[in-house]
Amino acid sequence: MSEYARSGVDTSEADRALARLLLEIAPTAAFGSGSELGIGHFAAVIRVGPLHLALTTDGVGSKLLVAQALGKYDTVGIDCVAMNVNDLLCVGAKPLAMLDYIAVERCDPDVFGQIGRGLCEGARQAGIAIVGGETAQIPEMLRGAREGSGLDLAGMALGLVPDGALIDGSKVRPGDALVGIASSGVHSNGLSLARAVLSRKFRLDELVSELGGTVGETLLCPTLIYVAQVEALAKAGIAPRALAHITGDGFLNIRRIEAPCGFEIDFLPPPPPVLHLIQRVGELDPAELYTVFNMGVGFTAVVAPGEVERTIAAVRATGLEAWRLGRAVADPERKVRILPERLVGRSKHFARES
Repeated sequence: MSEYARSGVDTSEADRALARLLLEIAPTAAFGSGSELGIGHFAAVIRVGPLHLALTTDGVGSKLLVAQALGKYDTVGIDCVAMNVNDLLCVGAKPLAMLDYIAVERCDPDVFGQIGRGLCEGARQAGIAIVGGETAQIPEMLRGAREGSGLDLAGMALGLVPDGALIDGSKVRPGDALVGIASSGVHSNGLSLARAVLSRKFRLDELVSELGGTVGETLLCPTLIYVAQVEALAKAGIAPRALAHITGDGFLNIRRIEAPCGFEIDFLPPPPPVLHLIQRVGELDPAELYTVFNMGVGFTAVVAPGEVERTIAAVRATGLEAWRLGRAVADPERKVRILPERLVGRSKHFARES
């Protein structure tokens, strides 16, 4: 059993449950506008008259337990916006608007105020409006890290895909370059494993010199929103052939790119200190780390080989680091190969170096 499963998240079980859900909802394609992209892609794209609308939904997850334990909620709204908007970007959509859903064990005006400030900041960074939402007080269903603190926060975002701008990965060709853009840390995935591991040695309010702050503050560092970076590519005249948001499956998210290509990754940046600390304290197999965490790369772009340097320069001009990670290779099974093998150890999830 993996450490992630021991922390309470069984990804194999989740995959089976999701497959059953998709089987049951598949007939709905006949009831209305079906998605023009595969349902496993980052966002659904539907045609409404002449428009291509992109839709996505996501939540903050167990990162909220850290916020609850510390009584600090002013950044989780940014995470909620980021997890939705970043997925919209992957299909070439311009994010427009978002709805939020807040379910609580108990209504606390201060908590709602803090969440609202985070949502507002996330909307500012993404250039969107939050046009509405819903709240629910369901004490029988929610329990939190502290008495009365039960909370869930999720959202749904809408974007518009301009004519001819849909990004579905179909233009990716062997030899194209994979460029990675830096993350700010854990982001909003793998928090069950991160909390389980770090709690073995540290308190959330404990100052750790390696992190430059407390454990809790580091885990609450908000997910980066990559709107500015994607816009910078467009302004530089770069048309990415695929984009991928690196979330809960780590680099395996790249497999969502709908092209008969796999990817060989031959360079990875040093992971942020918090991820290095999680690996060391938990004595985790590197292979598991790369299938749970972003490992310092929060977003990727596939570009033509001749556009690598301009892509990296455009991203760096926004204040984030970027690197050439590897290249696309002919592979109809869309595997990810990380070279050298020592980077990920033995894992069934990654293709092995021959």
